[in-house]
Amino acid sequence: MSLKKYSYPVMICLIALAAWGCNKSGDAAPVIGPQSRLNVINAVTDIRAIDFYLNGTRQNTNSAIYLYNSSGYLNVLTGEQQYQFKSDTDRTVLADIKLNPAKKDSSYTLVAAGQQSNNSFSTIFLGDVFVTNSNAKNALVRFVQASPGTPSYDIFVGDTLSFKNKTFKDYTGFQGVGAGKKKIKVMLAGTTTPILTDSVIVQAGSYYTLLTRGSRTGSGKNAFGVSITLSR
Repeated sequence: MSLKKYSYPVMICLIALAAWGCNKSGDAAPVIGPQSRLNVINAVTDIRAIDFYLNGTRQNTNSAIYLYNSSGYLNVLTGEQQYQFKSDTDRTVLADIKLNPAKKDSSYTLVAAGQQSNNSFSTIFLGDVFVTNSNAKNALVRFVQASPGTPSYDIFVGDTLSFKNKTFKDYTGFQGVGAGKKKIKVMLAGTTTPILTDSVIVQAGSYYTLLTRGSRTGSGKNAFGVSITLSR
């Protein structure tokens, strides 16, 4: 009877050690507390994919975040916390920073931009305000200037929506534009000749994040361009 009595603390210690061993990978479930939602968009042009960690715990456990894709909204702890962003290929730490999703039950987006190879990795942190769509036939689009080392741009979406004089890390709120295929024109701020023309398709009632990425002097994946991701 006495042996069985004293075996309980030992068993508890073994269970605790086993749980600690399982958590060493950094992919364990996060601590429960007040939560916000965070969506990470990957615009780091020389990395196949990124992962992000909250206080040492990987958050995007279902899939890496591939180039020009997003994690989708994941629950994170509300308030200032320590975040790490790593290359999914070799686990190189790209950034170790504090972020503050300050408001409980609210949504935020982080755009990871730049390049690992020239140490231009940057983050752009946005609070998401999903304004009411006043016209059911409209899509809602916001813009993020995510091209480091580039000048200011004017961006036109179709014939009705424009974002003027946007420098690196500038962003806008969501604005309505008619649904369907839309021509995108990017111009140096204050000029009238496009340096890039592209097109995107947006659906009525959906919210999108449109961004510039890459470099005007870049080539391949780092060539200057635009990308669009679904926000909601």
